[in-house]
Amino acid sequence: MMTSHIGVIRDDDRLVEAVQTFADIERDTGNIALRNMATTALLVATSAWARRESRGAHYRADYPAERPAPARRTMTTLAAAREIAASLSGRAPVRSAQPIIA
Repeated sequence: MMTSHIGVIRDDDRLVEAVQTFADIERDTGNIALRNMATTALLVATSAWARRESRGAHYRADYPAERPAPARRTMTTLAAAREIAASLSGRAPVRSAQPIIA
């Protein structure tokens, strides 16, 4: 999911699906290693979802233009990531996960 949904080319639908999936895994798993991976993925996914522009090598298909104004470092917290995930939990993803064909 990190490769297919949070990779170089991103869009809202896939980012929302990834955030929801990682939040579910983080909340529901009893496996500490899997929880740690899901927590890290949740932080990355919510940060990617929050940036509504293309920046550097990361391209938002739904926000293709780079905007000079937000060109600054941003920071987040796990609490903020969980709040974003909770706010997105009511949204149904438009797409289902797509297999990666190499």
